[in-house]
This record gives sequence, C-alpha cells and structure tokens, in this order.
Amino acid sequence: MIERFFQRVRWIHDDADDPVALWADVMDGYEVRKVDEFADGRLVWADVRTESGSTRLCLTSLPTPDEIAADPQFVVEMVSADVFERVRRRARRETEPPPRGSDPTH
Repeated sequence: MIERFFQRVRWIHDDADDPVALWADVMDGYEVRKVDEFADGRLVWADVRTESGSTRLCLTSLPTPDEIAADPQFVVEMVSADVFERVRRRARRETEPPPRGSDPTH
C-alpha cells in the first residue's frame, strides 16, 4: 500500500537566501512534488519532470515528519491535498512563461 501525505515545514532561520516554508507531496518517503516559499513571498517548485529556480526534489528518502519536528529549527504541519495544490498552482503561475502569442500587457 502506498503511503502519501502532504506537509508544510516552516524553517526558522534568518537567511534570506533560503526558503522559510518547504511544502512537499511525499509518497512512500520520497518527495514527488514540492514548493519552496521564501520570506519575500516568492515560490519556486519542482516535480519529477521539472525544476524551477533553485528547487530540486530530494533524491533520497526524507526523514519522517516526527524526525523533522525533533529539530527545533523546523515546525511540521500536515496539510490537505487541496491546500498543497493551491500553493503549487500559485507557484507554477509565478514561474511559467505566458502562453505563446499572449500579450502580457493586457
């Protein structure tokens, strides 16, 4: 049986170059889709076929949510598939070019 869940991990730090929230669709311990959220509101994403910005899928299995939460710099929240999808759609809209032939000024 496949184990699948969606999580948001808040990363508590002061480095503007690193994301402040790590959203992930996790299947059998591996990221299959993810979104990194930065303090300035910027979102970058990755899935098995595509990467944007500096975001890449982890190629090794992830620690469990409890193992992540044991580190005080991380706060783990389980989220619904719907919440994850809303964030992912927003991230994709921010990074995908407009369709060919469209006029971005209108």
